[in-house]
Amino acid sequence: MSGIGRLVDGGDRGDSYNYAPPAEDEFVDRPSAVAVEVVETGPVRWVVRVTRDYTVPQGLSDTPDRRSAARSELCVETIGELRRGEDMLRLSVSFVNGMRDHRLRMHIPLPHRVDESASESQFAVVRRPLTAEGGWGEHPIPTYPAYGFVSAGPVTVLLDHATEYEVVDSEELAITVLRAVGSISRNVHPYRDEPAASEIPVPGAQSLGETITARFGVVLSPQGWERAEAVRRSEHFRGEALVVRGTGSGAELPTLPRGVQVDGTGVAVSAIRPTGGGTEVRLVAMSDNPVVATVSGPFTEVETIDLLGGPLGSEPATAGRHEMRLAPWEIRSIVLRSVT
Repeated sequence: MSGIGRLVDGGDRGDSYNYAPPAEDEFVDRPSAVAVEVVETGPVRWVVRVTRDYTVPQGLSDTPDRRSAARSELCVETIGELRRGEDMLRLSVSFVNGMRDHRLRMHIPLPHRVDESASESQFAVVRRPLTAEGGWGEHPIPTYPAYGFVSAGPVTVLLDHATEYEVVDSEELAITVLRAVGSISRNVHPYRDEPAASEIPVPGAQSLGETITARFGVVLSPQGWERAEAVRRSEHFRGEALVVRGTGSGAELPTLPRGVQVDGTGVAVSAIRPTGGGTEVRLVAMSDNPVVATVSGPFTEVETIDLLGGPLGSEPATAGRHEMRLAPWEIRSIVLRSVT
């Protein structure tokens, strides 16, 4: 694959509800200057820094159907990272936003044409066609939300926060890095017949002067997101350990207490929290097929509860380990207790 990380900036005359391009949009995808620096070449990690400068319209013109003739420089730093023993390209995109009313997206080419995509949502992975649903006065926009990951064909991209994406021309994945808009709703919207709400200015949504950072993990798997273990890997990607240099004298570290561990292909953990006399764990089967979840830790009893915390039944755990079978897309909440 080549061309990973291409950036495309376009105008956005929409609002916080819907994207809308100017009628005479101007796309910027070619940098005016590029600098490449190899930062690390060690046996554990390889890191490269790519700095690209773009000349971008400052906003919209006096008419929202065109972008402004005034230009500003946009400097984008992209960090690419490979780690030993990890079949994933890590990307970090960072810049200080100085423009209004625009959308910046990162593009990833697909090895072949696709006819659908999939993305993690709330307690589900949603598969979608390339065309969007319209109706009730709204223009169909094939841009969809994604939480932990998005997948199209053999390409799965892990995300560090919720965003939106689009499969462009069946052969490229475009992931939104920033949408800068200035109104909750717009009374005149080219993609909507009626206002979605009041036309109230929200200047903070332009993100002017803010440092925008987005991290991505690009994984290739011919069988798609399930074989790429996207559910497990996206959780690890979002919750990486923080590493800091110590200041101690070199003495031995204390023994850490044993915590709760959850294993299982296609099993997501949506919550772990202390509760009365135990630890509550909420598990989700993110699969069309039944999955097996294994929970281990310092507990002797497992109680199944409903979403309101009401008891549904309990059973003992064997040597601090409990295995359970979850139906497709089942959400199950349990409480782990130590009973003497």
